Amino acid sequence: MARSMRAEPPAGEEMAAATAPPEAVDIDDPNVTAAVSESFIDKLKTVPVAHETPRSAEYKRAFDVTFAIDATGDITAADALPGRGVVEEGTARVSDRVEVRLSGAAFSITPTSPPVQSLSPLTENTWRWSVSALSAGDHDLTFEIFAVDADEIVPLRTYRDTVTVKVSGLNRAIAFADQANPLFVLLGGLGSILAGVLGVARFVLKK
Repeated sequence: MARSMRAEPPAGEEMAAATAPPEAVDIDDPNVTAAVSESFIDKLKTVPVAHETPRSAEYKRAFDVTFAIDATGDITAADALPGRGVVEEGTARVSDRVEVRLSGAAFSITPTSPPVQSLSPLTENTWRWSVSALSAGDHDLTFEIFAVDADEIVPLRTYRDTVTVKVSGLNRAIAFADQANPLFVLLGGLGSILAGVLGVARFVLKK
């Protein structure tokens, strides 16, 4: 299933700390264009991009997420994707070297491909991640594209997709255990304290 990729420019908030990674934005935004040198913008090229996420996922069950950029002159990057999930297509202005990041607060994400790649004129570039959902419900996965230019990393664009995480069967028991675990730890600690107090009380009474 394919549909037009939606791009969301960031709200423009300042980063909380200097060590935080730069926030990806839309390079076509006038405010962004004014802050980036014309020589850098002239080096950017518009290429087709696509990404694939599952329509739904199981709690704590790993699934694959893929992002593709086609700089070969083809009109689509979707043919580089597995095609088993929801495919979204669009275009982006990119540099010769690109970094793609995937983030999502409700997911555990492990990269399975190099994060920084030089765009190939012969075949599509793909970025892959192994992702596990940490909670049920509808949660966003965010793709951020960065231009890697010498020692600088310039944010270019952000894309978002929503994944519905379901809990069923054995995973329901796992989810319950995960949620109950802090309570069990607390009760266990209180039980140990109470046992200690009773032990001291018995010792005092014997005297």
